[in-house]
Amino acid sequence: MIYRITLAYDGTNYFGWQFQPGHATIQGALNVAVDKLEGAPVTLHAAGRTDAGVHAEGQVVSFRLAKERDGWRVRNALNGNLPQDIRVMEASPAADDFHARIHAKAKTYRYRIFTGEVMNPLYERYAWHHPYRLSAERLIKDSLELIGTHDFTAFTTTECETRTRVRTVTDIRLEREGELFTLYFQGEGFLRYQVRTMVGALVGINRGRLQTGSMAELVEKRDRRSSGASAPARGLTLMKVEY
Repeated sequence: MIYRITLAYDGTNYFGWQFQPGHATIQGALNVAVDKLEGAPVTLHAAGRTDAGVHAEGQVVSFRLAKERDGWRVRNALNGNLPQDIRVMEASPAADDFHARIHAKAKTYRYRIFTGEVMNPLYERYAWHHPYRLSAERLIKDSLELIGTHDFTAFTTTECETRTRVRTVTDIRLEREGELFTLYFQGEGFLRYQVRTMVGALVGINRGRLQTGSMAELVEKRDRRSSGASAPARGLTLMKVEY
């Protein structure tokens, strides 16, 4: 029986999703709980591999168990063996061919920036403290140039091994509440570091720190060196995966 779970986690103390020997990872912690439930090793498939320090509210994971169980029993059993900063929010049986990564059609990420001079401690683990003035209007204008299907080479690591660096960003939305700026990115899929590097470039252009005329020009150049530093991992959260 294939099961689908929705996972939320605080990624602060983890080296990302993917298992790494000798390091605490989300996959490693979840595998301990799932293997204990099954009484044997279980292969996990996540919708996406979040990096070190990145959080999730809506990560989706699929796996096969030999015995059929009610979803709430699976959820409670796993939560009983997971650390408090990783929680299974929902669990349910899925179609026998369901695969969390292969069947994902869209993902939504959130990035938070706090611009106050003094960092609000309630945002310390979940937002980038950037104590400088930002223009919301300029952020919106520049972000519009990222929407669509483009080669996003300028916004990923130079070691990116994907077959193509062309991706489709379907929507970018900005919300502001005082000194807290929240950006939402929706797309069919994202390259490694893509969202964080787009945020870093948006802020860099906003403050006149990048030698480029526009975000469109930066996309067209396809030069990672021109995009500046990626925004810190702590501000990024995988919010939702759609199927």
